[in-house]
Amino acid sequence: MVDVDMILRRQSVMEAERSNFEAQWQDVATYLLPRQADFLGDSFAQGARRTGRIFDEAGLQSLNDGIAVFEGYVMPRGARWQNLEARDPELMKKRSVREWYERKTGQLFALRSDPQSGFDTQCHESIASLMGFGNQAMTPSIRRDLRGRIAGIGYRSEHLGGIFILENAWGRPDVVHRKFKLEARQALQEFGDKAPECVLKAMKDKREHEKHWYLQAIEPNRRFEPGRLDHAGKPVASAYIAVQDKQLIEVGGYRSMPTIASRFEKSPMETYGRGPGMDVLPAVKAAQRMMQDLVTAVEFLARPPLGAHDDMLDQTIRYSPHGVTYGAIDRQGNKLIQPLLDGANIAPALQLQERTREVIRRAFYGDMLRIRQEQKTHLIEADVMEQLQEKGVLLAPLGRQETEWLSPMGEREIDLMWEMGMLSDMPPEVQEAGGLYQMRYDNPLARAQKAEQAAGFFRTLQGVTPLIQAKPQLIDAFLARFPFDGVLNGLAYINGVPASWEADDDQRTQATAAAGESANAQQLLAAAPVIAKTAKELSLAQGGAGGAL
Repeated sequence: MVDVDMILRRQSVMEAERSNFEAQWQDVATYLLPRQADFLGDSFAQGARRTGRIFDEAGLQSLNDGIAVFEGYVMPRGARWQNLEARDPELMKKRSVREWYERKTGQLFALRSDPQSGFDTQCHESIASLMGFGNQAMTPSIRRDLRGRIAGIGYRSEHLGGIFILENAWGRPDVVHRKFKLEARQALQEFGDKAPECVLKAMKDKREHEKHWYLQAIEPNRRFEPGRLDHAGKPVASAYIAVQDKQLIEVGGYRSMPTIASRFEKSPMETYGRGPGMDVLPAVKAAQRMMQDLVTAVEFLARPPLGAHDDMLDQTIRYSPHGVTYGAIDRQGNKLIQPLLDGANIAPALQLQERTREVIRRAFYGDMLRIRQEQKTHLIEADVMEQLQEKGVLLAPLGRQETEWLSPMGEREIDLMWEMGMLSDMPPEVQEAGGLYQMRYDNPLARAQKAEQAAGFFRTLQGVTPLIQAKPQLIDAFLARFPFDGVLNGLAYINGVPASWEADDDQRTQATAAAGESANAQQLLAAAPVIAKTAKELSLAQGGAGGAL
């Protein structure tokens, strides 16, 4: 039985505990993400101007750069950056198993790339929340068409203001409360006959646009009974509650966590994370103040305040480009009006502003976008790989999302694929293994973190090159230690060469056989003159010998 009062009390405690975070998130949103500046109640009406406190756009642009870096290195569009594999390496040696997992990976990315799924746009919004506030939440669910038929998977990025979480004993989010508002007509569409009293009353009084608060509590099912077909047989429990009426609307369950919450960086003593936006908030505020002061300084330089004699109190002074100001000088040519400020130097202020902007850019990995622009053309391969490896080190905090966001989201997506009947062709070997799988990441971030291996190879080659030049026979020993096929595979992976470009075993066998035949033909052509000469000499010799006999 669901204890509504206990859930509402827990919600009150969760709201009180994170009030300090919400005040900071509102500040971050005000300067970096105005479209999400809704943490302190209904602070903005729809369509209200949200940029009134922004005078310097460096923070907004830097956040967008950070989102682009995240998308490009962690989940690049048009690429399979996540692969499904069997947990048992021996199982992956079977071609049928490999092909099945590859086919399921392709179907997963086809569901994500469907324009109707909203995957790219919703991930973009979640990344913005993650980079700005240090937290995000994503809900994948089955998407249906107007006739109610399954059409794929839909994705929804949750506004952080309505997401509350608790951690389990291992520091992972396991309890999620989703608090949201619905109009009466929307609630009737959502819950149907189970709609709460407040909705029925509003609809009866023709107040269909009246809004009410609702709460979805998602947590581990402590009364989980495997084998049952109802919500009791689901490992994740869910309950919808009408907050105003304290009424339980619906009880349900899931086979996997439906709303995935993740943190950017997190203190062991806190539940919610902190992101680059919170780290550089003082610099962002300073940049706003500097821009205001610089605008004031430029205005003083362009139109300085004027000083006049007190005898001119009854005169109106007007001055403008190409205009004549009467009364500004006396009969002797002396100036009666003088500028009060003369030649202020704003260069130090501009330098300080640029330093502040650079701090903000670096916090959002803006320097990652400039490494290739500043890269020298004369760098050797070892230096290039070391720079790539440096990128992997600097972007290491993004790797946390593989644990808290991308892998749990993949589990939810696989569960939805099973519900849609897309896993019914599972090979017997995979069925016997329980259908277990793991996620392997093949994105630019993973390759950048392995670039040290390629850099080490090139440094080794660079070190032995003088010896090989002095004694060419040593190249055989080098290639015996580092076979070319292995080196080629490693470099192709780190440099992001698509696997589809690689020849399969049959193609490589055919190419090797063709190369061998070509080499034999060339050897025969090269030996033909020698063979012909030898045959002629033998013929002459035999002819001479016959005459002697």
